[in-house]
Amino acid sequence: MSWRNGWFVVPQRVAFRDLDAMGHVNNAVFLTLFENARILMWFDLTGGSRPEDIGFIVARAEIDFKQQIGLEDLEVRVRIGEMRSSSLDTLYEIRKVSGDEIAATGRVVVVLYDWERQSKMAISDELRRKVAECSRDAS
Repeated sequence: MSWRNGWFVVPQRVAFRDLDAMGHVNNAVFLTLFENARILMWFDLTGGSRPEDIGFIVARAEIDFKQQIGLEDLEVRVRIGEMRSSSLDTLYEIRKVSGDEIAATGRVVVVLYDWERQSKMAISDELRRKVAECSRDAS
């Protein structure tokens, strides 16, 4: 996992269990791939490592399917898009390593959340700074 051209890139090998009867990755698995990359990026940005360090909830998810995925190596790329007062967009590309083809794109809106108070919270200046630092070379 590393930052590359403004994207947090997570190598991923498709698991056999993620294939459906037709031999391709079931559509619901795409959200799990997004989730895994989003959590790893969040930990990288915030220094967290435990489930309780995940300071957001998902408000909306969108996927555009471009190609079928089989039992193959992928790169799941995620970056922060628009940031509002308490919510932000996480943007995704799932790329096939073989041929560097885009298999899917997506956007997930998350709301920063204080679990103790059970309420949304504002995006801190520190998080905004860290996102800007990691995304400055985004293309």
